[in-house]
Amino acid sequence: MWSDIETSNDLLGYTVHANLLKSIIMQEKNLPVTIGLYGDWGSGKSSTLKILNEMIEKDADSKDSSVVIYFDGWSFESFDDAKMALIQGIVENLESSRCFTGDLKETVKKAAKTVKNKIFSMRTLLWSVKNVVAPAAMAYATGGASFIPSLISFFGSFNTEDKKKELLEKITGEDAEDFIKEAFNTHINTEQFSAVREFRDSFKSLIEATGRERIVILIDDLDRCLPEHIIENLEAIKLFLNVEKTAFVIAADQSIVSEAIKRQYGEKIGIERRREGGRSIGEDYMDKFIQIPYNIPKLSDQEVESYITLLFCQSMLSEEDFKKVHTDFQKYIIEHKFEGYGWGNIKQLDGVNTNEELNRIIPFMAHCTHSISRSLNRNPRLIKRFLNAFEIRSQLLSLNGSDTMENKFLLLKLMLLETSHNDLFAELNIWSIEAKGHSTQIQLLEEAAREDNIQKSEFPGWNFDDVKDLLLMEPYFSSVDLREIFWVSRDKLIDGMGGVTLIPKRIKELFNEIYNASSEPIMKQKSLALKSFNGDEIENFYELLYRKALTDSESKTPYKVYYYLIENDVDKAYEKFLISFEIIVGKAPISIANDIKDVLYRHNDDINLVKLIKKNDRLNSLVFLKRKNTIKM
Repeated sequence: MWSDIETSNDLLGYTVHANLLKSIIMQEKNLPVTIGLYGDWGSGKSSTLKILNEMIEKDADSKDSSVVIYFDGWSFESFDDAKMALIQGIVENLESSRCFTGDLKETVKKAAKTVKNKIFSMRTLLWSVKNVVAPAAMAYATGGASFIPSLISFFGSFNTEDKKKELLEKITGEDAEDFIKEAFNTHINTEQFSAVREFRDSFKSLIEATGRERIVILIDDLDRCLPEHIIENLEAIKLFLNVEKTAFVIAADQSIVSEAIKRQYGEKIGIERRREGGRSIGEDYMDKFIQIPYNIPKLSDQEVESYITLLFCQSMLSEEDFKKVHTDFQKYIIEHKFEGYGWGNIKQLDGVNTNEELNRIIPFMAHCTHSISRSLNRNPRLIKRFLNAFEIRSQLLSLNGSDTMENKFLLLKLMLLETSHNDLFAELNIWSIEAKGHSTQIQLLEEAAREDNIQKSEFPGWNFDDVKDLLLMEPYFSSVDLREIFWVSRDKLIDGMGGVTLIPKRIKELFNEIYNASSEPIMKQKSLALKSFNGDEIENFYELLYRKALTDSESKTPYKVYYYLIENDVDKAYEKFLISFEIIVGKAPISIANDIKDVLYRHNDDINLVKLIKKNDRLNSLVFLKRKNTIKM
């Protein structure tokens, strides 16, 4: 079993990313700098930060040039004022850093105390705005006079009797409301400007007091915060903390942060800009804060193979032997960036005691790499969770006395099928139960896969590239009685591992927006966003739509979504529609007849679509009512 917690023990080859970030930070001319470390959930952002943190700490110990602070933005999520919580957290971390000893420690503590006093002043100011200004304004609007003494006190600049009398006349006259608003804004803005300036000056003094060349602040889990807190944290960095000799590295899912900003400042503006070919307001806003964006790339199949190889070595080798393997891997990837690290590399190492099970499991996993990559979106965290689930179910096989390597490999294949195509997994289970063992349907399906003929067989719903890979991989599903193996896979793999839950949140949200659109024009307009999706993202969307079409086949909604995808010329839309339509055409409602006519016209009376329409008598009569002589079979 493998821990799901981020670690600086690099099994992904991410040291190269940490090295690059470090090289930027260590150049004095680049400071101050704010770097955005972007990647999807589970892509390895936190591990990269951990590696970078360890690198800078080692460098600081030897050269006495840097201080590094690791800060979890989400740990202050419960605070009402996330901005002040972030600032105070960074100052306190700097104050308590083990880098400072003796007289230097006292100097830093003294400077930190001054900064914290400034933080208190800013908190007091914000409290005044919330608890004095707002209630006072409400009191004036409703005619309350009891706040007048408090307000005169609040505007301390009115310090003479004449000034107080003048103020009293203004706040009780006809134009009182306008005067109060203007006076509040002027007073508060002046106070805020002064507080910010004084804080920045004291924070600079704290940096100078450390005697270090740079202060590096690593902020993790920003994307787990509430939208308003994400924005507050970014503004705190830009407004208060981004001073000379500082470097910030912020790890986050860019799409989540951008969406939070768009939601906070106006989704409508973002949509309109994107329609005009520009950027969304969320992306523009982030550019104001992030000077250097750095995206962690998706793992390649070769990198997935290396990662899985190292995970199994970590689990099945002694600590000493794994250390040798890991050291060899780190050296290997420097010169072989585009090659996988596998069993062939490990066998050449001297003094590593391997075993027969490892000798068989790693080559088989290498054979499964492409399927694992596709099913789990090349996501390191999902891969690790999947392998943990595999380990648990392998133990169940062992308890049943069925833990042959063949059964373990078949279990792995079934789990991959369940993860990416839960409906097909269920269908395979039904076939096995009905046949009480070896299923004729499974044999016919595997034969169709070997002949590359699934689309034209009696199993068109199985015509997916990743499914064909599994069907062609030995051992075959038809080679054993699958019921025993299904027994240990009869429930969801683990919470959050089954089927649709693997699809990224933003894709599911967009799908729901399109599928549940309040009108067809909105559905059509929102569908345009799919034109900018990459291959994996669009496949995820089609997977959601395919499943929805199966369950809502008598509703016109899934057909409408396909129709607008086709009309907007979204990649593979017509091809995916045919796959779904072939399965659900018998239940298709007659209300889609005009849309089907239009699709048929757009695709020049495609004979494949014509044949499918003919399978639904009612739909057939409506679509071809006025075209009987124009369509030739």
